[in-house]
Amino acid sequence: MTMIHTLRSHWESLRTNGELPLRADIDPRQIPDVLDSLFIFERLNPQDVRVRIAGLTLCEMMGMEVRGQSPMSFFDDSTRRRFAAVVGEVLEHSLIANLGLDTIDRMGNEAQAEMILLPLRSDFGDVNRVIGCVTGPAEGFTAPMRFHVRNVDMDALSSTPQNTQSFGFAEQGAGFIMDGTSSFRMISGGGSVQPKRPVQTASYLKLVD
Repeated sequence: MTMIHTLRSHWESLRTNGELPLRADIDPRQIPDVLDSLFIFERLNPQDVRVRIAGLTLCEMMGMEVRGQSPMSFFDDSTRRRFAAVVGEVLEHSLIANLGLDTIDRMGNEAQAEMILLPLRSDFGDVNRVIGCVTGPAEGFTAPMRFHVRNVDMDALSSTPQNTQSFGFAEQGAGFIMDGTSSFRMISGGGSVQPKRPVQTASYLKLVD
Protein backbone atom coordinates (compact mmCIF):
# COMPACT_ATOMS: atom_id res chain seq x y z
CA MET A 1 0.00 0.00 0.00
CA THR A 2 2.99 2.34 0.43
CA MET A 3 3.27 2.71 -3.35
CA ILE A 4 -0.41 3.65 -3.64
CA HIS A 5 -0.05 6.20 -0.85
CA THR A 6 3.05 7.65 -2.54
CA LEU A 7 1.20 8.19 -5.82
CA ARG A 8 -1.84 9.70 -4.12
CA SER A 9 0.33 12.05 -2.05
CA HIS A 10 2.16 13.25 -5.16
CA TRP A 11 -1.13 13.75 -6.99
CA GLU A 12 -2.59 15.69 -4.05
CA SER A 13 0.51 17.90 -3.88
CA LEU A 14 -0.07 19.02 -7.49
CA ARG A 15 -3.56 20.39 -6.92
CA THR A 16 -4.00 24.17 -6.92
CA ASN A 17 -7.09 25.79 -5.38
CA GLY A 18 -8.90 22.47 -5.45
CA GLU A 19 -8.30 21.92 -9.18
CA LEU A 20 -7.25 18.57 -10.61
CA PRO A 21 -3.63 18.26 -11.73
CA LEU A 22 -2.73 18.39 -15.40
CA ARG A 23 -1.11 15.32 -16.88
CA ALA A 24 1.95 17.48 -17.58
CA ASP A 25 2.25 18.20 -13.83
CA ILE A 26 3.07 14.59 -12.94
CA ASP A 27 6.78 14.47 -12.13
CA PRO A 28 8.30 10.97 -12.46
CA ARG A 29 11.36 12.10 -10.50
CA GLN A 30 9.20 12.47 -7.40
CA ILE A 31 7.77 8.93 -7.56
CA PRO A 32 10.59 6.62 -8.74
CA ASP A 33 9.36 3.67 -6.66
CA VAL A 34 5.94 3.83 -8.35
CA LEU A 35 7.00 3.96 -12.00
CA ASP A 36 7.07 0.21 -12.69
CA SER A 37 3.46 -0.06 -11.47
CA LEU A 38 2.21 3.24 -12.91
CA PHE A 39 -0.37 3.56 -15.68
CA ILE A 40 -2.32 6.33 -17.39
CA PHE A 41 -5.64 5.72 -19.15
CA GLU A 42 -7.18 8.11 -21.67
CA ARG A 43 -10.90 8.29 -22.42
CA LEU A 44 -11.31 8.89 -26.15
CA ASN A 45 -15.10 8.83 -25.92
CA PRO A 46 -17.62 7.55 -23.33
CA GLN A 47 -17.30 3.98 -24.67
CA ASP A 48 -13.57 3.93 -25.42
CA VAL A 49 -10.80 4.09 -22.80
CA ARG A 50 -7.21 3.21 -23.73
CA VAL A 51 -3.92 2.65 -21.92
CA ARG A 52 -1.44 5.41 -22.78
CA ILE A 53 1.34 4.59 -20.30
CA ALA A 54 1.93 1.24 -18.65
CA GLY A 55 4.69 0.24 -16.26
CA LEU A 56 6.50 -3.05 -16.40
CA THR A 57 4.47 -4.62 -13.58
CA LEU A 58 1.18 -4.33 -15.46
CA CYS A 59 2.76 -5.59 -18.69
CA GLU A 60 4.21 -8.59 -16.86
CA MET A 61 0.90 -9.40 -15.22
CA MET A 62 -0.89 -9.34 -18.57
CA GLY A 63 1.97 -11.16 -20.30
CA MET A 64 2.31 -8.59 -23.09
CA GLU A 65 2.64 -4.92 -23.99
CA VAL A 66 -0.63 -3.25 -23.01
CA ARG A 67 -0.30 0.31 -24.32
CA GLY A 68 -3.13 1.10 -26.70
CA GLN A 69 -5.39 -1.60 -25.27
CA SER A 70 -8.61 -1.17 -23.36
CA PRO A 71 -8.00 -1.66 -19.62
CA MET A 72 -11.35 -3.44 -19.43
CA SER A 73 -9.66 -6.43 -21.07
CA PHE A 74 -7.55 -6.91 -17.91
CA PHE A 75 -10.66 -7.93 -15.99
CA ASP A 76 -12.76 -11.07 -16.09
CA ASP A 77 -16.06 -10.89 -17.94
CA SER A 78 -18.09 -10.66 -14.74
CA THR A 79 -16.58 -7.35 -13.58
CA ARG A 80 -15.64 -5.53 -16.77
CA ARG A 81 -18.80 -3.43 -16.67
CA ARG A 82 -18.25 -2.64 -13.02
CA PHE A 83 -14.69 -1.47 -13.66
CA ALA A 84 -15.84 0.60 -16.65
CA ALA A 85 -18.44 2.24 -14.41
CA VAL A 86 -15.77 3.03 -11.79
CA VAL A 87 -13.56 4.70 -14.42
CA GLY A 88 -16.57 6.68 -15.61
CA GLU A 89 -17.34 7.86 -12.06
CA VAL A 90 -13.73 8.91 -11.50
CA LEU A 91 -13.78 11.05 -14.65
CA GLU A 92 -17.33 12.39 -14.51
CA HIS A 93 -17.37 13.31 -10.82
CA SER A 94 -13.63 13.77 -10.10
CA LEU A 95 -13.51 11.02 -7.49
CA ILE A 96 -10.67 8.87 -6.20
CA ALA A 97 -11.23 5.13 -6.49
CA ASN A 98 -9.45 2.54 -4.35
CA LEU A 99 -10.06 -0.97 -5.62
CA GLY A 100 -9.46 -4.30 -3.94
CA LEU A 101 -8.80 -6.90 -6.62
CA ASP A 102 -8.74 -10.67 -6.73
CA THR A 103 -6.35 -12.09 -9.32
CA ILE A 104 -6.06 -15.44 -11.04
CA ASP A 105 -3.14 -16.43 -13.24
CA ARG A 106 -2.80 -18.85 -16.14
CA MET A 107 -2.23 -21.79 -13.81
CA GLY A 108 -5.26 -20.98 -11.66
CA ASN A 109 -3.26 -19.49 -8.79
CA GLU A 110 -5.26 -16.89 -6.87
CA ALA A 111 -3.98 -13.80 -5.08
CA GLN A 112 -5.03 -10.29 -4.14
CA ALA A 113 -3.94 -6.88 -5.41
CA GLU A 114 -4.77 -3.22 -4.87
CA MET A 115 -5.34 -0.44 -7.40
CA ILE A 116 -5.91 3.31 -7.20
CA LEU A 117 -7.47 5.54 -9.87
CA LEU A 118 -6.97 9.33 -9.81
CA PRO A 119 -8.47 11.80 -12.31
CA LEU A 120 -6.26 14.08 -14.41
CA ARG A 121 -6.86 16.95 -16.78
CA SER A 122 -5.31 17.01 -20.23
CA ASP A 123 -3.18 20.02 -21.12
CA PHE A 124 -6.35 21.46 -22.66
CA GLY A 125 -8.22 21.21 -19.35
CA ASP A 126 -10.48 18.25 -20.18
CA VAL A 127 -10.86 15.63 -17.45
CA ASN A 128 -10.17 12.63 -19.68
CA ARG A 129 -7.13 10.98 -18.07
CA VAL A 130 -6.80 8.57 -15.16
CA ILE A 131 -3.48 7.96 -13.45
CA GLY A 132 -3.07 5.03 -11.14
CA CYS A 133 -0.97 2.10 -10.06
CA VAL A 134 -1.54 -1.55 -9.23
CA THR A 135 0.26 -3.85 -6.85
CA GLY A 136 1.39 -7.27 -7.99
CA PRO A 137 1.02 -10.58 -6.12
CA ALA A 138 3.49 -10.99 -3.27
CA GLU A 139 4.53 -14.39 -4.67
CA GLY A 140 5.37 -15.37 -8.24
CA PHE A 141 2.70 -15.80 -10.90
CA THR A 142 2.22 -17.28 -14.33
CA ALA A 143 1.11 -14.75 -16.94
CA PRO A 144 -1.38 -13.82 -18.17
CA MET A 145 -3.48 -12.78 -15.20
CA ARG A 146 -7.02 -11.48 -14.93
CA PHE A 147 -8.46 -9.14 -12.31
CA HIS A 148 -11.77 -9.40 -10.49
CA VAL A 149 -13.15 -6.37 -8.63
CA ARG A 150 -13.63 -7.42 -5.01
CA ASN A 151 -14.52 -4.02 -3.54
CA VAL A 152 -14.41 -0.32 -4.44
CA ASP A 153 -14.06 2.69 -2.13
CA MET A 154 -14.75 6.09 -3.69
CA ASP A 155 -13.34 9.22 -2.04
CA ALA A 156 -14.43 12.79 -2.71
CA LEU A 157 -11.70 15.37 -3.26
CA SER A 158 -10.51 17.63 -0.50
CA SER A 159 -10.53 21.37 -1.17
CA THR A 160 -7.09 22.07 0.30
CA PRO A 161 -5.10 24.34 -2.06
CA GLN A 162 -1.74 23.00 -3.15
CA ASN A 163 1.14 24.18 -5.30
CA THR A 164 1.84 22.75 -8.75
CA GLN A 165 5.13 21.47 -10.15
CA SER A 166 6.55 22.82 -13.38
CA PHE A 167 7.84 19.56 -14.87
CA GLY A 168 6.20 16.32 -15.87
CA PHE A 169 4.41 14.48 -18.66
CA ALA A 170 3.89 17.14 -21.33
CA GLU A 171 0.88 16.64 -23.60
CA GLN A 172 2.91 17.14 -26.77
CA GLY A 173 6.41 15.99 -27.54
CA ALA A 174 8.45 12.88 -28.05
CA GLY A 175 7.99 11.61 -24.51
CA PHE A 176 9.72 11.48 -21.17
CA ILE A 177 12.88 9.46 -20.71
CA MET A 178 14.43 8.76 -17.36
CA ASP A 179 17.78 7.09 -16.72
CA GLY A 180 17.51 3.74 -14.97
CA THR A 181 17.76 0.01 -15.27
CA SER A 182 14.12 -0.83 -15.93
CA SER A 183 12.03 -0.04 -18.99
CA PHE A 184 8.75 -0.65 -20.75
CA ARG A 185 9.11 -3.60 -23.10
CA MET A 186 7.14 -6.34 -24.83
CA ILE A 187 6.44 -9.35 -22.64
CA SER A 188 5.85 -12.61 -24.47
CA GLY A 189 2.99 -14.69 -23.09
CA GLY A 190 4.88 -17.95 -22.78
CA GLY A 191 3.45 -18.78 -19.37
CA SER A 192 6.72 -18.37 -17.45
CA VAL A 193 6.56 -17.78 -13.71
CA GLN A 194 7.33 -14.15 -12.86
CA PRO A 195 9.09 -13.77 -9.49
CA LYS A 196 8.55 -10.72 -7.35
CA ARG A 197 11.02 -8.07 -8.57
CA PRO A 198 12.96 -5.75 -6.25
CA VAL A 199 11.90 -2.11 -6.21
CA GLN A 200 13.86 -0.07 -8.73
CA THR A 201 15.16 3.35 -7.83
CA ALA A 202 14.43 4.71 -11.29
CA SER A 203 12.60 3.65 -14.43
CA TYR A 204 12.41 4.42 -18.11
CA LEU A 205 9.23 5.95 -19.43
CA LYS A 206 8.26 6.59 -22.99
CA LEU A 207 4.92 8.09 -23.91
CA VAL A 208 3.37 6.90 -27.17
CA ASP A 209 0.19 8.55 -28.42
